[in-house]
Amino acid sequence: MTLIFLGLFILLIGLVVRSALGKPNLLLKLIIHMLGGIVGLWLFDFLLSILGYSIPINFFTITMVGLLGFPGVLALAVLQFLGI
Repeated sequence: MTLIFLGLFILLIGLVVRSALGKPNLLLKLIIHMLGGIVGLWLFDFLLSILGYSIPINFFTITMVGLLGFPGVLALAVLQFLGI
C-alpha cells in the first residue's frame, strides 16, 4: 500500500511541475487537488502513526479526501483524536 501512495506522490509532483510550467486546465487542477488530498492522507497517517494514532485508510476515507483535498485530511485527523 505504501508503494501505491509513493507512486501517487511522485505522480503528484510531476503534475505540479507540469502545471507550473504552463497554463493548467481545469482537469489538471482537479487531478492535483484530488491527488493532494490522497497523498496528504498518507503522509498525515504516517506522521500520526509515529505518535501512536492512525486514520483507517479505506474506500470512504480515500473518497472523502479525494473530494475535499487536504482539509479533509485535517478533518479526519480531528475526528480520530476525538475518538469518533
